[in-house]
Amino acid sequence: MSFIRKTVENSMDIWDACLRHPFLEELHTGRLPEEKFTSYIVQDSIYLREYARVFGIGIQKSETYRDIRAFYSQLGFVTDHESASRVRWLAEHGITEEQVERTPAKPACRDYTRYMLGEAAIGGVPEIMMATLPCTMSYFYIFDKLLANYPDVCKLPYWYVIREYTGEGYRAVCDRLGAYTEALCRDLPDARKERLSDIFRTSSAHELAFWDMAYE
Repeated sequence: MSFIRKTVENSMDIWDACLRHPFLEELHTGRLPEEKFTSYIVQDSIYLREYARVFGIGIQKSETYRDIRAFYSQLGFVTDHESASRVRWLAEHGITEEQVERTPAKPACRDYTRYMLGEAAIGGVPEIMMATLPCTMSYFYIFDKLLANYPDVCKLPYWYVIREYTGEGYRAVCDRLGAYTEALCRDLPDARKERLSDIFRTSSAHELAFWDMAYE
């Protein structure tokens, strides 16, 4: 079994808890109040700002063009797709980027971003990848499965925000990043791999805490 597959399976209990989360179930059945989704989008926009900074650190610490391309592509997806759809949703609900910038991060959002930034500061490229991959990969796992279970979600007003995380295109992104990280970690000592697996699981736990925060 590959290192990445084993690492993902080690966190699958957390991902399944996310999949069953009432915020996501209500979102996909159209029962989630729009104001609750909007509050989530505000905090997620704050999160993405710090997430992008983690990739910036990754670029600074990169030793090869392949590393730089990996981080640059992730940064591009954040700015060109994720942030853009959130800016659009917020604008449609009367909230400006400036208002979001002045909004404090809630504890779950703050703790998650601080954790990733901390790992990026003290670690290398493998640590940065393992701290950030759960966000990328768990979103595909969650939203693709929920779309299969609740196909009518595509008729709901917030579909354009979450559709980015479904389908073969996003699956290919996850597969590519997984293969890159697998190659990156292949020859590392077992002790470092164990620590990397712990980082991945900790970030996965932060994902679940973020959904808890969104549902409050």
